Amino acid sequence: MTDPNIVFGSALCIIFIGYALKSAGFIQEHDGKSLSKFLMHTTFPALVFSTMIRVNITWDLIYLPLIAMLFGMFLSFLAFHLFKQTEPENRGVMTIGSAGFNLGIFAYPLIEGIFGIQGLTYAIMFDLGNSVVNFFVNYGMGNYFSRGPKKDNIAAHIFKRIISLPPLQAMVIGVLVNVLQLKFPVFALDIISTIAAGNKPIVLLLMGIYFSIRLSKKSYLRVFQVLSLRYAMGFLIGGICFYVLPFELGFRNLLMLCLILPVGMTVITYSDELNLNTPLAASLVNISLVISFVIMWIMVSVFHMSAI
Repeated sequence: MTDPNIVFGSALCIIFIGYALKSAGFIQEHDGKSLSKFLMHTTFPALVFSTMIRVNITWDLIYLPLIAMLFGMFLSFLAFHLFKQTEPENRGVMTIGSAGFNLGIFAYPLIEGIFGIQGLTYAIMFDLGNSVVNFFVNYGMGNYFSRGPKKDNIAAHIFKRIISLPPLQAMVIGVLVNVLQLKFPVFALDIISTIAAGNKPIVLLLMGIYFSIRLSKKSYLRVFQVLSLRYAMGFLIGGICFYVLPFELGFRNLLMLCLILPVGMTVITYSDELNLNTPLAASLVNISLVISFVIMWIMVSVFHMSAI
């Protein structure tokens, strides 16, 4: 296990490099979008696959996607009713911004550095349920509040998007290889592992490239409402699970950390596609990135939640 302060400190430096490159004009935000697509089709699925073929798959892992799905649906339900007095374009962002987490472009590098392969396994399994929330629940809610034309056959549209995700396909293939104990050529595994190693620096650079807060003072209240709901419920449910679930300490530590992760990047994509308040969505993502980064650092370094 690496010293958490080194992991967070080095991550912060790489994030700053990405932000500095964007601020100096060497990289534009649209370059970040291209880099994100590259990541989703190469390093990210390679990391997921190389992780899933090496782990010891146990029955307790099934609880992680279930908890992620139930928690996300619960938050979406709460937000839908709590923010009902807000105008539709803002209510839509506040509702979908209340559910779903950013694991791939935030948590994976930190969890891999601190907790290693076993911690990354927990995170990937949690992300499986989180993907259902991000792509089914949040996209459905966003379409409900959309000011544009409603999509026909939305369930089929969402299902097609999910099964076409390279990281999900890599996870399914990796689990099958693991369970069936299939043997891969060493040469192929070496190539996949080399590609996977590039995920961490690319993700951290992307965080710096995407970071930007442009928001009117009036909208900060909406950001405060959404993030207060997320973090309050995250700590509450996370604390209950930590003391109630009969699983090993590492499982409970990772679950607690996953429930206070930042708003998923898909909120920005959906807001832009569905004619909602995109600047509000971007601010939710960016402000939550900073808050979650600090909270995770404190929880791991001060409260020693790095046991696995």
